Amino acid sequence: MLTNYHTHHYRCKHAEGTIEDYIIEAIKQGYAEIGISCHIPFDESFPEVGTGQRMDFADLPTYFAEIDALKVKYQAQIKVLKSLEAEYFSQIHDYVAVLAEETDYLLLAGHFIELDGKYPTAFNFTKVAELHAYAEQLEIAMATGMFQILAHPDLFMVAYPKWDAVCEEITHKIAQAVLKYDVILEVNANGLRRRNQPYPAREFWDIIATHYPQTKVIVNADCHAPRLLNDEMMHEARRLAKDLDLNVLVKLP
Repeated sequence: MLTNYHTHHYRCKHAEGTIEDYIIEAIKQGYAEIGISCHIPFDESFPEVGTGQRMDFADLPTYFAEIDALKVKYQAQIKVLKSLEAEYFSQIHDYVAVLAEETDYLLLAGHFIELDGKYPTAFNFTKVAELHAYAEQLEIAMATGMFQILAHPDLFMVAYPKWDAVCEEITHKIAQAVLKYDVILEVNANGLRRRNQPYPAREFWDIIATHYPQTKVIVNADCHAPRLLNDEMMHEARRLAKDLDLNVLVKLP
């Protein structure tokens, strides 16, 4: 069975294709399920996080309505799920809780952390304090019970200078948290498309395979164009998970 639960489209401003384009491609590729999961939008009451990288807040009702309509249109060919990829901060807890009720599942993303009144991005982490804040913030989010999948958990390695004891500690903390709160870890194929970005990080997944083999894992395309839904990088991500004998789920429970 082929599935994908991490899919973006043009509204997020750094992807291409309509929601229907992805559904049609998924059917063509023989997928049984596809989740549409554009980035959570923020209104003017929240500090700008990821400007230009997410849909406008005003687009959210239309986004939901479009997915609902396409669920019905293609119900005989594929199961379509409504989702969002969401950061979590305590000040938006109530907002995220509403979104969790309105979607089929939520992806937790640690693109940004809150540290000393600022919002540094995981793509630029170089400090030990940032890695610790990343792990702590993810665990706080998972403890809410609102998230089913932790997207690209090894994103913290993008700019960090080298794999070290701190990275090992952070990996253990994340693994213990996903087991405690029954959250699925994502092997993210999009990192493989960006050959200069070290995720999926083999060191991270070696620890999962060796010390936490019971951890639930799912392989997602994180595709930003329909042609990438089942590309060679998705195949490579699946091979990585198979080679490590990870506990891969073929679909969401």
